[in-house]
Amino acid sequence: MKILKTILPAIVALLLSATISAQDCAVEKAELKGTYTGECKKGKASGKGKATGTDSYEGDFKSGLPDGNGTYIWKNGNEFRGSFSKGLKDGKGTLLYKRANAGDSIVQGYWKKDVYIGKYEHPYRIINKSKMVTDVEVEYKTDPYNKITFFITNTSGGASSVSSDELPKIKVDEIEAVTGAYGRLYVNDNHAKKTESIIEDVRFPIRMRVKMGTEDVEIEFREAGTYIINIRIND
Repeated sequence: MKILKTILPAIVALLLSATISAQDCAVEKAELKGTYTGECKKGKASGKGKATGTDSYEGDFKSGLPDGNGTYIWKNGNEFRGSFSKGLKDGKGTLLYKRANAGDSIVQGYWKKDVYIGKYEHPYRIINKSKMVTDVEVEYKTDPYNKITFFITNTSGGASSVSSDELPKIKVDEIEAVTGAYGRLYVNDNHAKKTESIIEDVRFPIRMRVKMGTEDVEIEFREAGTYIINIRIND
């Protein structure tokens, strides 16, 4: 009994201290200011915690803001479960929209600085390139044209004495669709130092093997839109 009488006040004091500390722990996002319980560092919510204001959030905090993984619920009932950075949705997550007189709408994918960027973190990925392909650069923009353009540049010609204007041109000889499909391929050979090959009516997602003489590149395009691919070959 004497031990219990000694330990019990200490536990109560510890819990009371933790509660006071949590209340003094600042949350920097205005919509979450109200009550906070959780870990604290230098007077700000940091670590695991829960904040409730007009909105609520439970998960990882850093410097008073949601940062890491957690669940954010807005006052209208919408909910985001996923990754945050400096108080903003950033990374992989699931956003649930509450709709009156209809089923909930769910959006899954990736966010960057609170902006949804798509189902995938990157709209494309380069799977493989052959030995003499020195560089593959990809530009992407969202539009309704669903077109992919390949620019092929020969960077050496195999002889240092050959000028850049005299280098043999390398073009896209064949495109093999591993998955997905496209409408037609045509080649523009009017450029002085490179060739241009365009495929239109692309049905995304598409994974393709692009063959250029003895060289090839395999790329997967995940999101619909327009892509410009610059391929340099040290042939």
